[in-house]
Amino acid sequence: MRKVGVFLCLFAMFLSLIAFQPITSSAEESTSDVNEKPKVVPSLREWKGGTGSFNINKKSRIVIDPQYSKELETTAEVFKTDLLDITKHKLSVVTGEPIDGDFYLTLDSSDSGIGEEGYLFEVKDHVIIRANTTTGVFFGTRTALQILVQDAEKGHISKGTARDYPKYESRGFMLDVGRKFFPMSFLKQYVKMMSWYKMNDFQIHLSDNAIFKDNSRKHWDQYSAFRLESETYPELTAKDGHYTKEEFNELEELAKIHGMTITPEIDTPSHALALTKIRPDLVHPNLPVDHLDITRQETIDFIKSVWDEYLELFDAKEIHFGADEFYTGEKETMEIYREYLNVVNEYFKSKGKKARAWGSLSQFPGETPVDKDIVLNIWNNGWHNPVDAVNDGFDVINTNDGLLYMVPFAGYYNDYLNTKLLYEKWEPNIFSINNPKLNIAEDNPHLLGGMFAVWNDKIGYGYTTFDVHDRVRHAMPTLAQKMWSGKGEESFNDFTKLTEDIGEAPGMDLLREVPTKSDLILNYTFDHGKSDHVKDNSGNNYRGSAKGIERTKDGRYSQAAVFNDTSDHISTDLLSKGFPWSTSMWVKLDENKSEGVVLESSDSSLKLVQKDTNKVGFSREGYDFSFDYSLPVGQWVHLALNGTTKGTSLYVNGELRESTNRTLVLPLSTIGSKTKAFKGTLDEFRVYNRPLSNIEIKQLAVASMKNVNVAAFKNVVASSSETSSLTPENAVDEDLQSRWASGYKNNEWIYVDLGEKYTIDSVTLNWEPAYGRGYEIQVSQDAENWSTVYSTTTGDGGIDEIQFNPVEARYVRMYGTERATSYGYSLWEFEVYQAESSSSILLSLDSSKKMIVPGQTAQISAVVQNKEPEEIRDVRTELKMPEGWTVKPISETEFTSLSPEEKVEVKWEVTAPEDAQEGSVDFFSEVSFAKQGKEKTGYTRTPMTVEVTPQPPTKDAFISDLSFFGNTENGWGPIEKDRSNGESGDGDGNRITLNGVTYDKGLGVHAYSEASYFLGGNVSTFSADIGVDDEVSNRGSIVFQVWADGEKIYDSGLMTGDSATKQVNANVIGKNVLKLVVTDGGNGAASDHGNWANARITIGK
Repeated sequence: MRKVGVFLCLFAMFLSLIAFQPITSSAEESTSDVNEKPKVVPSLREWKGGTGSFNINKKSRIVIDPQYSKELETTAEVFKTDLLDITKHKLSVVTGEPIDGDFYLTLDSSDSGIGEEGYLFEVKDHVIIRANTTTGVFFGTRTALQILVQDAEKGHISKGTARDYPKYESRGFMLDVGRKFFPMSFLKQYVKMMSWYKMNDFQIHLSDNAIFKDNSRKHWDQYSAFRLESETYPELTAKDGHYTKEEFNELEELAKIHGMTITPEIDTPSHALALTKIRPDLVHPNLPVDHLDITRQETIDFIKSVWDEYLELFDAKEIHFGADEFYTGEKETMEIYREYLNVVNEYFKSKGKKARAWGSLSQFPGETPVDKDIVLNIWNNGWHNPVDAVNDGFDVINTNDGLLYMVPFAGYYNDYLNTKLLYEKWEPNIFSINNPKLNIAEDNPHLLGGMFAVWNDKIGYGYTTFDVHDRVRHAMPTLAQKMWSGKGEESFNDFTKLTEDIGEAPGMDLLREVPTKSDLILNYTFDHGKSDHVKDNSGNNYRGSAKGIERTKDGRYSQAAVFNDTSDHISTDLLSKGFPWSTSMWVKLDENKSEGVVLESSDSSLKLVQKDTNKVGFSREGYDFSFDYSLPVGQWVHLALNGTTKGTSLYVNGELRESTNRTLVLPLSTIGSKTKAFKGTLDEFRVYNRPLSNIEIKQLAVASMKNVNVAAFKNVVASSSETSSLTPENAVDEDLQSRWASGYKNNEWIYVDLGEKYTIDSVTLNWEPAYGRGYEIQVSQDAENWSTVYSTTTGDGGIDEIQFNPVEARYVRMYGTERATSYGYSLWEFEVYQAESSSSILLSLDSSKKMIVPGQTAQISAVVQNKEPEEIRDVRTELKMPEGWTVKPISETEFTSLSPEEKVEVKWEVTAPEDAQEGSVDFFSEVSFAKQGKEKTGYTRTPMTVEVTPQPPTKDAFISDLSFFGNTENGWGPIEKDRSNGESGDGDGNRITLNGVTYDKGLGVHAYSEASYFLGGNVSTFSADIGVDDEVSNRGSIVFQVWADGEKIYDSGLMTGDSATKQVNANVIGKNVLKLVVTDGGNGAASDHGNWANARITIGK
């Protein structure tokens, strides 16, 4: 390996040994009371413990050695900012000599053995960070910050001395921004993250395109991007996201301050569709359209003209020119490729730069010698054997694809890196875990280090920067550890815990964390507050500022927010909530014809009405997604969503409606939108810091008035108040930070005016330590004549949850009879709850059809049963269907009375409109009633769902000629009709071929694949020839399955490219939904191309 200092002359090494002997702890010391080595990532190379600790105090400063004030000023300022972020201590930056409590930064080091990135970390009553370079000092400040962030008081560092330096000189990460754009703000945060772990090489893959390997000229329309601003070729600059030269220089400057290098990469001569699109005349005639024709001098001149614009711009000494996956089998072209490497290398050297490329020479044997001063990323052992590379004299960086590549959601490379395997078994000299012959010696001078990478092959899949970050953040600490320090001292589980304790770098916000006192982050009930302010009842005080919205008393429970205009919104001080999260709300749409946003931020938007589909959905980073659910107009519906790194789930009226593996960072900047707000009413809006369980969501959806504190924010009167700030309204503000306190007498009281009559059966008193030993709960209709419903003489404080028989009241009073302390009575909260009037009325629904074709009629029946111990009267049932549906009662729907245990059945005939949209339709039945001697007191509601389907087939047909039913899934690109599985576009596959037989009809898929069709009970047989397509030879391994109405009716067993073609003949008589599934064979390999050849249905009952 190439270690720091490995090329220092012997004399310098001798001086180093004299100046600073390696730090070690003797066995005797290790058993004494000296401090253990601080735990940081990557771990310290050497440590000698002292006793006691350094403490930050009010006079602490960051002191720069006066000799190096100019060199270290910027480092000190960054350290100051980061200290404030982590410790909340604001230290001044001065020059001079350190005193107790100071951090002292200096370049006064005579220890050449620590190299250019190492540092000495001496903790006494002050902390000294000394190094040979500003980079070394900066990395020393990262160590100080990581130690402090783990300290409970964020102010102590154990005394001792560390000598820390990297094991490998190149410690990198590569990000493909060519296929997926990442904003500059993201890249800048990654500089901070990488330097936090003492990584030093951020390679940015600036140009690329969609993957295709055939020579077809139809790929000109495939996606490509060149992410740098170009003045030489303005048409080259990506329109969907690029970096200006000024922005890129700012990134390089930030990296330099953080001890890092930005290594830019522009890939040629392949992966160059962005270049060939502006110069199609330079495409190689016999290779894919993203391959430049490097046999022509004109092409070489063009490539140099592109580079000419940037080489002086780039600060990096090494520039990456790609040279990746150039496909050719011609010996002549192989020689030209080898010569191309030399041409670019000489050109770079003429500009003062060193060349770097992707190692590929095992695939390009030839006579032309290749310059040995090109640094190679060894990315695949087949493309360039690592042992051959170092034996040939190349410097190499281990970037092995099987171990160190991530390709999100692709299925053929790692989605997440196997960090446990890497931590326990990998080192940068290991290119294969299973084949030691491919590994090189740890001390090989040509081994520079390692690099892991994210490739964004899945263009159009719609994953986000946050999805990528979740993958990188789990991998980076492990890779940093192995490349700086080597094998860790902790177990992998302990190391993982350590990385969690340390957390992300100061100044980062890619996790979108929201501080909260509990799981509940936001709780807007809209039951109180001024028209332009919305109170947060979560306890976090994230108050909203309303613009345009109105309040209505006709909410789901009490008051609600009405959004009448597209600019109506509520602003919060929050941005977004990262994974995991849950949100719950009651909504009633006024219209669903235009796009309607309910939550929005610069990260994303959640929509009650997605554009084009009119369904619930979300949008982020240029992609729109829809759930298979449309909200009805004019009906209250409970919506809940859960979001994790695995995907997003939608719940409707307490039931899971759909889950997708597309993720969403929950937007929270505005409720509604400044430009595209939904039109309707919102109530009981909540956001949680975790996913809610199915049971919790169900409870929120079925919650009745019983769960609502009807005393909240109502008018309140008390006999007295201890002070002008401890007034009675504090007891009904749903804020546990405020309270009411009475005068110091026994017979004090407080009552709340509910505003109207309620049937109540419980009161909750949340006492401050000055509680009531004796008190009564009283009710009244006029605030003058009071009746006692509860009394006690043995109160013990805390929270009293008081139950009593249901009673009708407008006023509710706590009347104190005996104080428990010398003070008066003091309440944090005084809460009143309604009685559950409908708990014993059962309502069930049934439908003659769970699926309905537009224009078709179905019968809906409801059974109402009185489980009350007394008769109920004025019973009325209704069926509420969406607008456009016809509802016709075909039985009695109103009943004078129902005796206890009596049940009745009610029936309706419903007809779907001819233009009903395909998908799920929610509706509900509601029964209202009154008890004897009282006004109408309750209702019960039961929801139900039917599926609107397309028209069923009426004649024999090939499956490829039918429309899909619902959503499809496919492991690579779309499901192809009458073609084999292709690339990312429709129709870009080849002819379907199984064991030498070609087919004109069928489906070409890639595991995992799923496609459904609506049969409507009209079909008797499904048949197909199945197998792995010949184009992938024997590499694929898959299983075919046929499902009908949720039941698996056929399983092929494991099939590979060597398997004979199988025939499927499945009986689907009377079945409604046919689902065709192809799963992976279990080896996780790519090339799982499956064919449903000649797939067809036969009509018959």
